[in-house]
Amino acid sequence: MSIGSQSRSFGFFDRLKTGWTLTKDSTGVIRTHPKLMVFPLLAAISSVFFLVLLFLPLALAGVIGGGLEYVVLFVLYFITTFFSTYFSAALVYAANEAFHGREPGIRDSMLAINGRLGPIVVWSLISATVSIVFRMLENSDNPIAGILRSLFAVGWSIMTFFIVPVLVFEDVSARSMFTKSGAAFRNTWGETLGAGFGISAIVVGFGLCLVAVSVAISLPVAAFFPGPGILIGVVLVALALVFTYLVSQTIWGIAKTALYVYADEGIKPEQFDNFDFETLGGRTAQKATTGTPSDGTPNTLSSD
Repeated sequence: MSIGSQSRSFGFFDRLKTGWTLTKDSTGVIRTHPKLMVFPLLAAISSVFFLVLLFLPLALAGVIGGGLEYVVLFVLYFITTFFSTYFSAALVYAANEAFHGREPGIRDSMLAINGRLGPIVVWSLISATVSIVFRMLENSDNPIAGILRSLFAVGWSIMTFFIVPVLVFEDVSARSMFTKSGAAFRNTWGETLGAGFGISAIVVGFGLCLVAVSVAISLPVAAFFPGPGILIGVVLVALALVFTYLVSQTIWGIAKTALYVYADEGIKPEQFDNFDFETLGGRTAQKATTGTPSDGTPNTLSSD
């Protein structure tokens, strides 16, 4: 069956089923190694910190104008992308350690990623530049600019879908990081997007359930003590949203790592034994069986 016919047959319920399986297997990894959620927490904290730090310069640059706001935005995009990518890469490394039966240490994972600071800086510079281009197109009154932005955004998302695993596992140049990420996406064409839809739907449903429980807990208190009840409700809902975000980002990191390892090497992590990677479409029989490790050989990360 061709990739195109597989992709067309991948319906709504198939997407949910695939997303559910990936979510369940990724959640199993989180249950075994809950410390993995520390990485998206650190990424979120760093992003908020630098957003607050640069808020005043950004506001002043907006008042002054003359393009100065884009300079400050570039700095903000670069810094937040760098730290977000750094901690996401540490999560990918830690997930791969877990796949191979090794304990994923937080400090060890970040130390390992220190050997990838160069490519991460290059990626952050490119990503910040593209973000500025997006912002300029967004602020343009030309309707063609809006169309170009939409088309460019779709292509950019596809081309960079596996950029973090590529930065972790490959020695790449500025150009090859995109070609390798794009190749990995093609090797899981269609079903990768479907799986992402399923994961997002399931995580959103999970978050809504947590919010509903938080409201249900706070309502009886608010009925008798309005002030404290509302405060409890706000705190519980905020905690529910934060927890949902951390779980979502961790699941995505683990799932992308599993998909990339399979797409690139044909290795199926044992934590995903009940997930049918062969339905991912783009992998050829030759690549899946010829010259590809299939015995679970650890994928090491060089430190140079």
